Amino acid sequence: MRAMKSKLKSQKGVTLVEAAAAAGVLAVLALMLHTGLSMANRSYQQVTSQAESRLLLSTLTDLLTRELRFARDVTLLPDGTLDYYTSISYGRRTVLSLDDQGQLLANGRRMLSTGAYGNGTGQIKNYKITYEDGVFHVELQVSGVTGENQATSFSVRCLNGDRGEGGSI
Repeated sequence: MRAMKSKLKSQKGVTLVEAAAAAGVLAVLALMLHTGLSMANRSYQQVTSQAESRLLLSTLTDLLTRELRFARDVTLLPDGTLDYYTSISYGRRTVLSLDDQGQLLANGRRMLSTGAYGNGTGQIKNYKITYEDGVFHVELQVSGVTGENQATSFSVRCLNGDRGEGGSI
């Protein structure tokens, strides 16, 4: 009991200046931690978006390579771009297009699930398919969640490749 009374009467403790200094140091450390974590999160988002864009480009490259390799009855527009063709998977007069979410369609059907597009965060910004001398030339440009664009181009030799009249093979 005596020890408790002596502690209550003691003048030792933390002054207001010391408490304010400690709070200031703590606030500076919290600000530095917040800044570091937000920079790390931003970097993570950017790297993840780039990786998903590269994966989408790779997946689309494989898909279009398989699809165009076996194309038949290819019809071109006057500028040499692909109009329609006969597909093993999608039938006659297959037309490739993009929907409003930047996903590739064949005759109005999605060629890939939305998961392949990073659950909707990635999209095809532009594509061009031309045909010349038995070879399709494809250009693709995709965009990720952070808005950066990545592109690729490749060529596919059509196994049914002799060109007939009227822009068809």
